[in-house]
Amino acid sequence: MPVLGTVASLVDSLNVGPLQVERRGPPAQNSYGGFDAATPTVLSVSPIAAHNLDGRDLLQLPEAERTSETVEFYTRQRLFSTEGGQDADVVLYNGRRFRIIRTKNYDLQGGVFVSIGQLEDLQARP
Repeated sequence: MPVLGTVASLVDSLNVGPLQVERRGPPAQNSYGGFDAATPTVLSVSPIAAHNLDGRDLLQLPEAERTSETVEFYTRQRLFSTEGGQDADVVLYNGRRFRIIRTKNYDLQGGVFVSIGQLEDLQARP
């Protein structure tokens, strides 16, 4: 059995979901010409498997991104990182918020999306 096929079956058997995912659309222009953040939509994602990123996987991240707790999520639904003017998805896992920084599409090889989430620094929020 291919490795990703094994991972696909693990997503079902090691399901930690459903987890809540906060997704925001692109910012909307207000009447003053500025941009306001879109209202988040809360989704429920299941099945989902998660584990802390460590070792060689963690070393593949840029050095500046290795400072906070990082978790890898295996899902059947795609989680979005920042792209095309859209904010990254935020996954609520173990009572903490993880912002998705990367997503790999392994849909054709095993029906799995592998996403990397980084713990949000809530003190830095406006």
